[in-house]
Amino acid sequence: MNAALREVLDRTLLLMRDELVDTASDELLIAALTETCVALLADGANLVSHSAQSSYITAALLMARSGHKVHLVAPDVPLVGPQPPLQPGGLVSSLVAVGRDLLPGIEFSVGLPYEEADLEVKFGDSASKIRAKRSFSVGATPWSACLRASGLGSRWTETKWPLGGIAAGALSSVEAFKAAMQKVRPFARNAGHFDAKFAATNAVEYELAPASAPTPTDLGRFDFISAGAITNAVLFALARILGVTGGGRLIDDDTGDLSNLNRYALLLRSMIRGPKASTLASMNLPGLRLKSEPVRYSRESAVTIGPLAPGVLVGVDHIPTRWEAQRAMPNWLGIGATTHWSSMASFHVDGLGCAGCLHPTDDKNDAPIPTVAFASFWAGLLLAIYFVRTAGGESLPVERQCTYLTSLRPELPWCSPVATRRDCPVEAHLVC
Repeated sequence: MNAALREVLDRTLLLMRDELVDTASDELLIAALTETCVALLADGANLVSHSAQSSYITAALLMARSGHKVHLVAPDVPLVGPQPPLQPGGLVSSLVAVGRDLLPGIEFSVGLPYEEADLEVKFGDSASKIRAKRSFSVGATPWSACLRASGLGSRWTETKWPLGGIAAGALSSVEAFKAAMQKVRPFARNAGHFDAKFAATNAVEYELAPASAPTPTDLGRFDFISAGAITNAVLFALARILGVTGGGRLIDDDTGDLSNLNRYALLLRSMIRGPKASTLASMNLPGLRLKSEPVRYSRESAVTIGPLAPGVLVGVDHIPTRWEAQRAMPNWLGIGATTHWSSMASFHVDGLGCAGCLHPTDDKNDAPIPTVAFASFWAGLLLAIYFVRTAGGESLPVERQCTYLTSLRPELPWCSPVATRRDCPVEAHLVC
Protein backbone atom coordinates (compact mmCIF):
# COMPACT_ATOMS: atom_id res chain seq x y z
CA MET A 1 0.00 0.00 0.00
CA ASN A 2 1.18 3.52 -0.78
CA ALA A 3 1.75 4.80 2.77
CA ALA A 4 1.55 8.46 1.74
CA LEU A 5 -1.76 7.92 -0.05
CA ARG A 6 -3.05 6.05 3.00
CA GLU A 7 -2.21 9.11 5.12
CA VAL A 8 -3.90 11.49 2.67
CA LEU A 9 -7.12 9.45 2.68
CA ASP A 10 -7.12 8.74 6.41
CA ARG A 11 -10.15 10.88 7.33
CA THR A 12 -12.19 9.41 4.46
CA LEU A 13 -11.31 5.85 5.42
CA LEU A 14 -12.56 6.62 8.93
CA LEU A 15 -15.85 7.83 7.49
CA MET A 16 -16.25 4.84 5.18
CA ARG A 17 -15.77 2.57 8.19
CA ASP A 18 -18.92 4.02 9.77
CA GLU A 19 -20.84 2.00 7.18
CA LEU A 20 -18.73 -1.18 7.05
CA VAL A 21 -17.94 -4.21 9.19
CA ASP A 22 -14.56 -4.32 10.87
CA THR A 23 -13.15 -6.97 8.51
CA ALA A 24 -12.98 -4.46 5.64
CA SER A 25 -9.27 -3.68 5.34
CA ASP A 26 -7.63 -0.36 4.52
CA GLU A 27 -6.33 -1.94 1.33
CA LEU A 28 -9.87 -2.83 0.28
CA LEU A 29 -11.15 0.68 0.95
CA ILE A 30 -8.29 2.39 -0.86
CA ALA A 31 -8.74 0.05 -3.83
CA ALA A 32 -12.45 0.98 -3.99
CA LEU A 33 -11.55 4.67 -4.16
CA THR A 34 -8.61 4.46 -6.55
CA GLU A 35 -10.15 1.90 -8.93
CA THR A 36 -13.30 3.94 -9.47
CA CYS A 37 -13.06 5.10 -13.09
CA VAL A 38 -14.85 8.30 -14.09
CA ALA A 39 -14.95 9.98 -17.51
CA LEU A 40 -15.69 13.71 -17.55
CA LEU A 41 -17.05 14.35 -21.02
CA ALA A 42 -17.57 17.78 -22.55
CA ASP A 43 -17.39 19.19 -26.06
CA GLY A 44 -16.16 22.64 -27.01
CA ALA A 45 -19.64 24.12 -27.37
CA ASN A 46 -20.44 23.25 -23.76
CA LEU A 47 -17.15 24.57 -22.38
CA VAL A 48 -17.37 28.11 -23.69
CA SER A 49 -18.58 29.72 -20.48
CA HIS A 50 -16.82 30.42 -17.22
CA SER A 51 -19.65 28.61 -15.43
CA ALA A 52 -19.13 25.39 -17.40
CA GLN A 53 -15.35 25.49 -17.00
CA SER A 54 -15.77 26.06 -13.26
CA SER A 55 -18.09 23.05 -13.10
CA TYR A 56 -15.74 20.75 -15.02
CA ILE A 57 -12.74 21.74 -12.92
CA THR A 58 -14.64 21.42 -9.64
CA ALA A 59 -15.76 17.90 -10.55
CA ALA A 60 -12.28 16.83 -11.65
CA LEU A 61 -10.50 18.17 -8.56
CA LEU A 62 -12.99 16.82 -6.02
CA MET A 63 -12.94 13.37 -7.61
CA ALA A 64 -9.16 13.34 -7.74
CA ARG A 65 -8.95 14.36 -4.07
CA SER A 66 -10.98 11.25 -3.24
CA GLY A 67 -8.48 9.14 -5.16
CA HIS A 68 -10.63 8.32 -8.18
CA LYS A 69 -9.26 7.53 -11.63
CA VAL A 70 -10.45 10.55 -13.63
CA HIS A 71 -10.35 10.70 -17.44
CA LEU A 72 -10.57 14.15 -19.01
CA VAL A 73 -12.52 13.72 -22.24
CA ALA A 74 -12.67 17.30 -23.45
CA PRO A 75 -10.85 19.73 -25.76
CA ASP A 76 -8.08 21.82 -24.26
CA VAL A 77 -10.07 25.06 -24.53
CA PRO A 78 -8.53 28.27 -23.16
CA LEU A 79 -9.56 29.15 -19.63
CA VAL A 80 -11.77 32.25 -19.74
CA GLY A 81 -11.33 33.21 -16.08
CA PRO A 82 -9.26 32.42 -13.00
CA GLN A 83 -9.42 28.81 -11.83
CA PRO A 84 -7.04 28.48 -8.86
CA PRO A 85 -5.10 26.35 -8.09
CA LEU A 86 -4.78 25.98 -11.89
CA GLN A 87 -2.44 28.29 -13.78
CA PRO A 88 -3.76 30.19 -16.81
CA GLY A 89 -3.72 28.21 -20.04
CA GLY A 90 -5.77 25.37 -21.46
CA LEU A 91 -8.43 23.67 -19.35
CA VAL A 92 -7.17 20.11 -19.82
CA SER A 93 -3.44 20.86 -19.84
CA SER A 94 -3.75 23.03 -16.72
CA LEU A 95 -5.72 20.31 -14.93
CA VAL A 96 -3.12 17.72 -15.87
CA ALA A 97 -0.34 19.92 -14.47
CA VAL A 98 -2.18 20.38 -11.17
CA GLY A 99 -3.01 16.68 -11.05
CA ARG A 100 0.67 15.85 -10.78
CA ASP A 101 0.75 17.91 -7.56
CA LEU A 102 -2.32 16.52 -5.79
CA LEU A 103 -2.50 13.09 -4.16
CA PRO A 104 0.62 10.90 -4.35
CA GLY A 105 0.26 8.33 -7.13
CA ILE A 106 -2.99 9.87 -8.47
CA GLU A 107 -2.97 11.79 -11.75
CA PHE A 108 -5.50 12.74 -14.41
CA SER A 109 -5.70 10.76 -17.65
CA VAL A 110 -6.52 12.44 -20.94
CA GLY A 111 -8.87 10.78 -23.41
CA LEU A 112 -11.25 7.85 -23.36
CA PRO A 113 -10.71 5.04 -20.84
CA TYR A 114 -9.87 1.64 -22.30
CA GLU A 115 -12.12 -0.22 -19.88
CA GLU A 116 -15.78 0.26 -19.06
CA ALA A 117 -16.03 3.27 -16.77
CA ASP A 118 -17.94 3.23 -13.52
CA LEU A 119 -19.37 6.64 -14.35
CA GLU A 120 -19.70 8.98 -17.30
CA VAL A 121 -20.46 12.62 -16.48
CA LYS A 122 -21.65 14.65 -19.46
CA PHE A 123 -21.59 18.45 -19.28
CA GLY A 124 -24.53 20.18 -20.92
CA ASP A 125 -25.72 18.35 -24.05
CA SER A 126 -22.36 16.73 -24.80
CA ALA A 127 -22.94 13.35 -26.45
CA SER A 128 -22.01 10.06 -24.81
CA LYS A 129 -18.80 8.47 -26.12
CA ILE A 130 -17.93 5.56 -23.84
CA ARG A 131 -19.19 2.40 -22.25
CA ALA A 132 -20.09 3.15 -18.64
CA LYS A 133 -22.04 1.41 -15.91
CA ARG A 134 -23.83 4.69 -15.29
CA SER A 135 -24.14 7.97 -17.15
CA PHE A 136 -25.76 11.32 -16.40
CA SER A 137 -25.68 14.94 -17.50
CA VAL A 138 -25.11 18.05 -15.41
CA GLY A 139 -25.97 21.66 -16.08
CA ALA A 140 -26.40 24.95 -14.28
CA THR A 141 -27.90 28.40 -14.20
CA PRO A 142 -26.19 31.19 -12.26
CA TRP A 143 -27.89 30.11 -9.02
CA SER A 144 -28.83 26.45 -9.51
CA ALA A 145 -27.35 23.10 -10.46
CA CYS A 146 -29.05 20.13 -12.06
CA LEU A 147 -28.27 16.47 -12.64
CA ARG A 148 -30.23 14.17 -14.98
CA ALA A 149 -29.69 10.48 -15.71
CA SER A 150 -32.29 10.24 -18.49
CA GLY A 151 -33.01 12.28 -21.58
CA LEU A 152 -30.74 14.73 -23.31
CA GLY A 153 -28.99 17.42 -21.31
CA SER A 154 -29.43 21.05 -22.28
CA ARG A 155 -26.69 23.11 -23.91
CA TRP A 156 -24.70 24.89 -21.20
CA THR A 157 -25.87 28.44 -21.52
CA GLU A 158 -23.31 31.23 -21.65
CA THR A 159 -22.97 32.63 -18.18
CA LYS A 160 -20.15 34.25 -16.26
CA TRP A 161 -21.53 33.70 -12.76
CA PRO A 162 -19.79 30.51 -11.52
CA LEU A 163 -21.61 29.36 -8.38
CA GLY A 164 -24.30 27.25 -10.05
CA GLY A 165 -21.65 25.54 -12.14
CA ILE A 166 -19.46 24.89 -9.12
CA ALA A 167 -22.43 23.24 -7.40
CA ALA A 168 -23.07 21.03 -10.45
CA GLY A 169 -19.47 19.85 -10.32
CA ALA A 170 -19.83 19.12 -6.61
CA LEU A 171 -23.03 17.12 -7.21
CA SER A 172 -21.24 14.93 -9.74
CA SER A 173 -18.33 14.26 -7.37
CA VAL A 174 -20.75 12.81 -4.82
CA GLU A 175 -22.10 10.38 -7.42
CA ALA A 176 -18.55 9.24 -8.18
CA PHE A 177 -17.99 8.54 -4.49
CA LYS A 178 -21.20 6.51 -4.39
CA ALA A 179 -19.79 4.39 -7.22
CA ALA A 180 -16.71 3.75 -5.09
CA MET A 181 -18.85 2.78 -2.09
CA GLN A 182 -20.74 0.23 -4.18
CA LYS A 183 -17.48 -1.70 -4.52
CA VAL A 184 -17.49 -2.37 -0.76
CA ARG A 185 -21.22 -3.06 -0.38
CA PRO A 186 -20.60 -6.74 0.57
CA PHE A 187 -19.04 -5.40 3.78
CA ALA A 188 -21.97 -3.14 4.72
CA ARG A 189 -23.00 -3.20 8.39
CA ASN A 190 -26.64 -2.83 7.37
CA ALA A 191 -27.43 -3.50 3.71
CA GLY A 192 -30.77 -1.67 3.72
CA HIS A 193 -29.33 1.43 5.36
CA PHE A 194 -26.31 1.32 3.02
CA ASP A 195 -28.48 1.04 -0.10
CA ALA A 196 -30.69 3.95 0.92
CA LYS A 197 -27.75 6.21 1.74
CA PHE A 198 -25.65 5.44 -1.35
CA ALA A 199 -28.42 5.06 -3.93
CA ALA A 200 -27.76 6.91 -7.17
CA THR A 201 -29.35 10.32 -7.59
CA ASN A 202 -31.04 10.18 -10.99
CA ALA A 203 -32.63 13.63 -11.11
CA VAL A 204 -32.18 16.69 -8.95
CA GLU A 205 -32.23 20.45 -9.34
CA TYR A 206 -30.54 22.16 -6.43
CA GLU A 207 -31.35 25.83 -5.98
CA LEU A 208 -28.57 27.74 -4.26
CA ALA A 209 -30.51 31.02 -4.23
CA PRO A 210 -33.43 32.61 -6.06
CA ALA A 211 -32.73 33.59 -9.66
CA SER A 212 -33.11 37.23 -8.57
CA ALA A 213 -30.26 37.00 -6.03
CA PRO A 214 -27.54 39.68 -6.47
CA THR A 215 -24.25 38.85 -8.15
CA PRO A 216 -21.82 41.32 -6.56
CA THR A 217 -18.13 41.61 -7.27
CA ASP A 218 -17.18 43.90 -4.35
CA LEU A 219 -17.11 41.74 -1.22
CA GLY A 220 -15.72 44.42 1.09
CA ARG A 221 -13.69 43.62 4.18
CA PHE A 222 -13.88 40.25 5.91
CA ASP A 223 -12.03 37.91 8.25
CA PHE A 224 -11.74 34.14 8.17
CA ILE A 225 -11.35 32.29 11.45
CA SER A 226 -9.63 29.14 10.17
CA ALA A 227 -7.57 28.47 7.08
CA GLY A 228 -8.76 24.89 6.84
CA ALA A 229 -10.96 22.86 4.50
CA ILE A 230 -14.10 25.00 4.74
CA THR A 231 -12.21 28.26 4.23
CA ASN A 232 -10.43 26.68 1.26
CA ALA A 233 -13.81 25.86 -0.26
CA VAL A 234 -15.16 29.38 0.36
CA LEU A 235 -12.13 30.95 -1.31
CA PHE A 236 -12.27 28.40 -4.16
CA ALA A 237 -15.77 29.75 -4.91
CA LEU A 238 -15.10 33.46 -4.31
CA ALA A 239 -11.93 33.48 -6.42
CA ARG A 240 -13.96 32.35 -9.44
CA ILE A 241 -16.22 35.42 -9.38
CA LEU A 242 -15.03 37.41 -12.37
CA GLY A 243 -13.83 40.86 -11.30
CA VAL A 244 -14.09 40.07 -7.60
CA THR A 245 -12.52 42.45 -5.09
CA GLY A 246 -12.22 42.27 -1.33
CA GLY A 247 -9.74 41.62 1.40
CA GLY A 248 -9.23 40.40 4.88
CA ARG A 249 -7.36 38.22 7.30
CA LEU A 250 -6.87 34.48 7.70
CA ILE A 251 -6.70 33.79 11.45
CA ASP A 252 -5.23 30.34 12.10
CA ASP A 253 -2.14 29.01 13.89
CA ASP A 254 -2.19 25.47 12.45
CA THR A 255 0.28 23.91 10.01
CA GLY A 256 -0.52 21.65 7.09
CA ASP A 257 -0.02 17.93 6.67
CA LEU A 258 -0.66 15.25 4.08
CA SER A 259 -4.19 14.50 5.28
CA ASN A 260 -5.25 18.04 4.27
CA LEU A 261 -4.80 17.23 0.56
CA ASN A 262 -7.98 15.16 0.55
CA ARG A 263 -10.21 18.08 1.56
CA TYR A 264 -8.48 21.44 1.01
CA ALA A 265 -9.80 22.65 -2.33
CA LEU A 266 -6.87 24.99 -3.10
CA LEU A 267 -3.99 23.03 -1.57
CA LEU A 268 -1.30 21.32 -3.63
CA ARG A 269 1.13 18.68 -2.40
CA SER A 270 4.07 21.06 -2.90
CA MET A 271 2.46 23.50 -0.42
CA ILE A 272 1.95 21.28 2.61
CA ARG A 273 3.85 21.44 5.90
CA GLY A 274 3.76 25.23 6.02
CA PRO A 275 1.45 27.41 8.15
CA LYS A 276 -2.05 27.10 6.72
CA ALA A 277 -2.87 30.80 6.92
CA SER A 278 0.30 32.00 5.21
CA THR A 279 0.01 29.27 2.56
CA LEU A 280 -3.47 30.46 1.62
CA ALA A 281 -2.53 34.14 1.85
CA SER A 282 0.36 33.61 -0.57
CA MET A 283 -1.79 32.02 -3.28
CA ASN A 284 -2.66 33.90 -6.43
CA LEU A 285 -6.37 34.57 -5.93
CA PRO A 286 -7.00 37.49 -8.31
CA GLY A 287 -8.85 40.36 -6.68
CA LEU A 288 -8.69 38.94 -3.14
CA ARG A 289 -6.13 40.53 -0.84
CA LEU A 290 -5.44 38.20 2.07
CA LYS A 291 -3.23 38.64 5.10
CA SER A 292 -2.08 35.89 7.43
CA GLU A 293 -2.63 36.15 11.19
CA PRO A 294 -0.87 33.01 12.48
CA VAL A 295 -2.66 32.81 15.84
CA ARG A 296 -5.52 30.76 17.25
CA TYR A 297 -8.54 33.00 17.71
CA SER A 298 -9.41 33.36 21.40
CA ARG A 299 -10.44 36.01 23.88
CA GLU A 300 -6.75 36.67 24.59
CA SER A 301 -5.52 36.77 20.97
CA ALA A 302 -8.44 39.02 19.98
CA VAL A 303 -6.78 41.80 21.97
CA THR A 304 -3.62 41.46 19.88
CA ILE A 305 -5.15 41.15 16.43
CA GLY A 306 -7.70 43.90 16.99
CA PRO A 307 -11.39 44.14 16.11
CA LEU A 308 -12.83 41.71 13.61
CA ALA A 309 -14.01 42.87 10.21
CA PRO A 310 -17.70 43.60 9.56
CA GLY A 311 -18.07 40.20 7.94
CA VAL A 312 -16.62 37.12 9.67
CA LEU A 313 -16.57 33.60 8.23
CA VAL A 314 -15.86 30.76 10.65
CA GLY A 315 -14.79 27.29 9.56
CA VAL A 316 -13.25 25.83 12.71
CA ASP A 317 -14.34 22.52 14.25
CA HIS A 318 -13.65 23.93 17.72
CA ILE A 319 -17.06 25.06 18.97
CA PRO A 320 -15.86 27.44 21.75
CA THR A 321 -13.99 29.39 19.06
CA ARG A 322 -17.30 29.92 17.30
CA TRP A 323 -18.68 31.32 20.56
CA GLU A 324 -15.72 33.70 20.89
CA ALA A 325 -16.26 34.96 17.36
CA GLN A 326 -19.91 35.60 18.20
CA ARG A 327 -18.99 37.46 21.40
CA ALA A 328 -16.94 39.87 19.26
CA MET A 329 -20.28 41.03 17.80
CA PRO A 330 -19.38 41.36 14.10
CA ASN A 331 -22.08 42.87 11.88
CA TRP A 332 -22.41 39.52 10.11
CA LEU A 333 -21.16 36.12 11.19
CA GLY A 334 -21.27 33.01 9.00
CA ILE A 335 -20.37 29.50 10.09
CA GLY A 336 -19.63 26.41 8.01
CA ALA A 337 -19.40 22.96 9.56
CA THR A 338 -19.54 19.27 8.75
CA THR A 339 -20.63 16.16 10.57
CA HIS A 340 -19.80 12.86 8.93
CA TRP A 341 -21.53 12.85 5.49
CA SER A 342 -23.38 16.12 6.07
CA SER A 343 -22.60 19.80 5.60
CA MET A 344 -24.15 22.87 7.14
CA ALA A 345 -23.87 26.63 7.08
CA SER A 346 -25.59 29.45 8.95
CA PHE A 347 -25.58 33.21 9.24
CA HIS A 348 -26.03 35.30 12.40
CA VAL A 349 -26.98 38.95 12.70
CA ASP A 350 -28.42 41.10 15.45
CA GLY A 351 -31.86 39.93 16.50
CA LEU A 352 -31.54 36.33 15.31
CA GLY A 353 -30.36 33.17 17.05
CA CYS A 354 -26.60 33.30 17.47
CA ALA A 355 -23.74 30.85 17.07
CA GLY A 356 -24.17 29.71 20.67
CA CYS A 357 -27.86 29.03 20.10
CA LEU A 358 -27.07 26.85 17.09
CA HIS A 359 -23.98 25.15 18.56
CA PRO A 360 -24.64 25.15 22.33
CA THR A 361 -22.51 22.17 23.36
CA ASP A 362 -18.76 21.76 23.13
CA ASP A 363 -17.56 18.50 21.58
CA LYS A 364 -14.44 17.67 23.58
CA ASN A 365 -13.39 14.81 21.32
CA ASP A 366 -9.97 15.69 19.89
CA ALA A 367 -9.67 12.53 17.77
CA PRO A 368 -9.36 12.91 13.98
CA ILE A 369 -12.77 13.75 12.53
CA PRO A 370 -14.12 11.38 9.85
CA THR A 371 -14.95 13.39 6.74
CA VAL A 372 -14.77 13.43 2.96
CA ALA A 373 -13.79 15.97 0.31
CA PHE A 374 -17.30 16.80 -0.87
CA ALA A 375 -18.69 17.35 2.65
CA SER A 376 -16.13 20.04 3.47
CA PHE A 377 -16.58 21.53 0.02
CA TRP A 378 -20.36 21.80 0.31
CA ALA A 379 -20.05 23.44 3.75
CA GLY A 380 -17.76 26.07 2.25
CA LEU A 381 -19.92 26.58 -0.82
CA LEU A 382 -23.08 27.06 1.27
CA LEU A 383 -21.22 29.57 3.47
CA ALA A 384 -19.87 31.41 0.41
CA ILE A 385 -23.40 31.74 -0.96
CA TYR A 386 -24.69 33.31 2.28
CA PHE A 387 -21.75 35.71 2.30
CA VAL A 388 -22.00 36.76 -1.35
CA ARG A 389 -25.74 37.39 -1.15
CA THR A 390 -25.23 39.53 1.95
CA ALA A 391 -22.36 41.43 0.28
CA GLY A 392 -24.75 42.16 -2.58
CA GLY A 393 -27.16 43.89 -0.21
CA GLU A 394 -29.73 41.12 0.06
CA SER A 395 -31.54 40.63 3.37
CA LEU A 396 -31.43 36.86 3.75
CA PRO A 397 -34.70 35.15 4.74
CA VAL A 398 -34.88 34.14 8.39
CA GLU A 399 -36.47 30.81 7.50
CA ARG A 400 -33.25 29.90 5.66
CA GLN A 401 -30.86 31.03 8.38
CA CYS A 402 -29.37 27.55 8.63
CA THR A 403 -28.93 25.09 5.76
CA TYR A 404 -28.23 21.42 6.44
CA LEU A 405 -27.38 19.21 3.47
CA THR A 406 -26.47 15.56 3.29
CA SER A 407 -25.13 15.71 -0.26
CA LEU A 408 -25.46 11.95 -0.67
CA ARG A 409 -29.16 12.82 -0.86
CA PRO A 410 -29.26 16.30 -2.42
CA GLU A 411 -32.97 15.85 -3.10
CA LEU A 412 -33.61 16.51 0.59
CA PRO A 413 -31.96 19.77 1.79
CA TRP A 414 -33.21 21.20 5.06
CA CYS A 415 -33.41 24.89 6.01
CA SER A 416 -34.69 26.59 9.15
CA PRO A 417 -34.36 29.61 11.41
CA VAL A 418 -32.12 29.35 14.48
CA ALA A 419 -34.18 29.41 17.66
CA THR A 420 -32.82 31.50 20.53
CA ARG A 421 -31.94 29.53 23.66
CA ARG A 422 -32.24 30.45 27.32
CA ASP A 423 -29.12 28.36 27.97
CA CYS A 424 -27.11 29.95 25.15
CA PRO A 425 -23.38 29.74 26.08
CA VAL A 426 -22.55 33.10 24.49
CA GLU A 427 -22.25 35.37 27.51
CA ALA A 428 -25.08 37.80 28.24
CA HIS A 429 -26.87 36.82 25.01
CA LEU A 430 -24.94 39.48 23.14
CA VAL A 431 -26.80 38.83 19.90
CA CYS A 432 -29.77 36.67 20.71
